[in-house]
Amino acid sequence: MVDSSTTRDDPERAPLLSRDGPVRRTPLPFRQISILLFLNFCEFTARYSVLPFLNELLLSLNGGDETTVPYYASIMEAGRRASFLVMIMYWGRISDYLGRKPILLLSCAAVGSSIFLVGISTSFWMLVVSRCISGGLSSNAGIIKTAIGEMTDDTNRADAFALLNVPWSMGMSIGPLIGGWLSNPQRNFPRMFSGKLWGDFPYLLPCATIALATFIAFLVASFHFRETLPHKSNSPTSVESTQTAAQVQKPPPLRALLTRRVLLSVSVYAAIDFVTMAFLSIQPLFLAMPIRVGGLALEPTKIGSILGFFGLCDAVMGAFILGPLVRRFGLRKVLRFASSASIPIFLLYPLMNICAKEWQVHHHTKPRVIMYILLAIQLVLLFLLNLGYGCVLLFITSSAPNRRSLGSVNGIAQSVVAVTRLSGPTFGTVILGLSIEKGWMGGYAVYFVSSFVAVGGVLLTGMLPKNAWEAENPEGS
Repeated sequence: MVDSSTTRDDPERAPLLSRDGPVRRTPLPFRQISILLFLNFCEFTARYSVLPFLNELLLSLNGGDETTVPYYASIMEAGRRASFLVMIMYWGRISDYLGRKPILLLSCAAVGSSIFLVGISTSFWMLVVSRCISGGLSSNAGIIKTAIGEMTDDTNRADAFALLNVPWSMGMSIGPLIGGWLSNPQRNFPRMFSGKLWGDFPYLLPCATIALATFIAFLVASFHFRETLPHKSNSPTSVESTQTAAQVQKPPPLRALLTRRVLLSVSVYAAIDFVTMAFLSIQPLFLAMPIRVGGLALEPTKIGSILGFFGLCDAVMGAFILGPLVRRFGLRKVLRFASSASIPIFLLYPLMNICAKEWQVHHHTKPRVIMYILLAIQLVLLFLLNLGYGCVLLFITSSAPNRRSLGSVNGIAQSVVAVTRLSGPTFGTVILGLSIEKGWMGGYAVYFVSSFVAVGGVLLTGMLPKNAWEAENPEGS
């Protein structure tokens, strides 16, 4: 056991979110958080920018065989995800030793280098290498959460984590715009880009544009971002402080981090993410599928407009609403309410299809209106479910035994979630296909099975403490 006086005297040994904070809310360090959001934005923009021209790029690299494009795309994506899964926990661990800033800069450089390599790729395997660099060296996902956890306290951390949805939403919107509009510049803008270079590398312009933005982010972070790891950000000024720094130099071993509260927090994170990924994999298929098969048969333009509008509202509203909700109702209540949305969100799918079938047969306006109302309710539930991510990140941050282990704890969480982001979509699409093919429960079995799985995640949230983890538990310190 650790003496309580030792824990009070040495803030390094106290779990995050555990100290008695000020009554008044601490202002957010907007300058530092803005730099982290800019880094995150560049990563998401790079990731989604390749989508508009990916099919065309793969065709140019495989000799024009359309039948092999999905095969090549799956190899490329598997390489990126596998390298991410293998490396993300180690980058979190390394950041506990070297600091957050060096790893953030390395990750930023990897994102810029990777997207630039995509633009100059002349073979499929060169493209695979570029995506593996992006996956293996890009560790922003965990390190940014770690840095935010260290630069905030329990009065403002919910507001800070809520902002993480903004760069994701913006990257999802701006990335495809850059990739679509700036690709093939010799064909689309012949007066400005008539040189041979643009003909040989038709995707260099969008990739180089994003690489340039990433380079700017690298420079901004290099000169203006302050290290958040305690012993790196506070230089020793005396013999006593030097000895204290030496004592906290080494983070606890990984085995010491596998405490009940870390494992429970990460399990809740994985449960929410699994269900969300399953839902998101089904959603675009359901909206586009023919009504007779079980979908809504919406046009691609309408689907894009609906999802784009939702993404904008989700980012803007989520950034401002999470903090006040947590302060008003408590962390566990908000998380449990948010995760509960995962149960009815799947059950609305068959109801919408029934309305669509009724409209298709009788051509009455009422079923069509009800269908869109149900779709709007489903998107509201998705917004609530997304709020759960910010809540569970607060639990993960507070579950760390001490500040020096936060990078490793976030690395463990990101490693587990990397698995759910592979298994969740696979679960959703495979069960959807089998439900339709076999006619299980009229083709609706996937929705009832998914709702049943979601119940498990909701029950897990009941095992969490009311407002993050308390300081008196000395695990891992």
